[in-house]
Amino acid sequence: MSSTWIKFVFILTLVLLPYSVFSVNIFAGPEPVIKEPNCTTYKSKSECSNIAEDPVCADDRNTYYNECYFCIEKVLENLKYRYHGICIYK
Repeated sequence: MSSTWIKFVFILTLVLLPYSVFSVNIFAGPEPVIKEPNCTTYKSKSECSNIAEDPVCADDRNTYYNECYFCIEKVLENLKYRYHGICIYK
């Protein structure tokens, strides 16, 4: 191989390496910051009023005041967790 070809391949590698290293992170998408609530810790609605507001959106597209209220309703209505936050669409 000629030295020009080796230089070309070396420079090309230096230029393309950052794209190949970071491409996994770029296309993976954001990781959820808050994971699905652990509903085994909540037993009754009376516990829920002492917990701060932290809205949870369920698959019924209702927003629940906090994880506790969501978990109680999850058992009654067979709900599934969507995300933390206010449900955008009804």
